[in-house]
Amino acid sequence: MNKELIINNKHYKKVDNLESLNMFKGQLYETIVTTESNEHVKNAAPIGVICKDSNHVVIHLDNCVHTQLNIMETGELIVNITKDPLIFTYSTLGELDEEYFGEFNEFPMIKDSLGFFKAHVVKAIEKKRENDYNDGIGNVVTCEIEEIYISDNNEIVPLNRAMNAVIESLVYYCRFDHKYKDIQKEIWTHMKELNRVCQKVGNESEKKSMKLILDKMKEDHDNLE
Repeated sequence: MNKELIINNKHYKKVDNLESLNMFKGQLYETIVTTESNEHVKNAAPIGVICKDSNHVVIHLDNCVHTQLNIMETGELIVNITKDPLIFTYSTLGELDEEYFGEFNEFPMIKDSLGFFKAHVVKAIEKKRENDYNDGIGNVVTCEIEEIYISDNNEIVPLNRAMNAVIESLVYYCRFDHKYKDIQKEIWTHMKELNRVCQKVGNESEKKSMKLILDKMKEDHDNLE
């Protein structure tokens, strides 16, 4: 029988695995990770979470200083599924206000999340990250999931950058000859970057969609490379 939970008047039910959150092996999802220091200072940060299997996730900790320190210090975290743009924005630009936090077993979480899971670190390695925004040492942590909860009133579809890339590319495709006529090369460069993201974090359907869009663009416009 599913265990029921009430947090800030929101009802949740306990589920068995990540698939219950529509999170699948090999996919990366955009989430809000909440942590707490040994001094009980709460923190929230937007972090991409990779599903390793039904009960394990992998997280790359690069630029989220407080989150990285807390996770390496305590080994504990909660991964929250939300589509609230303000929570992503506030937790990126600064510290998330207290009003957005709830509590699960005395650990901070996002109180209006669509679903969440508590996890602990089972493996952590240092890894040099070399890309456009980071050339330092980060931690790659593998986490085992302890408990998973889903809101009773919502069908969860976690955010994934690949699907967003497909939608944005379709908008560009539909307006390419009109609204973007004077900046076609710049838009094409951006679409190729969206494709790169999709190939990195998307599923087969999303990757195929991007290929169809780009191939059609090149078919319609001989000057694109």
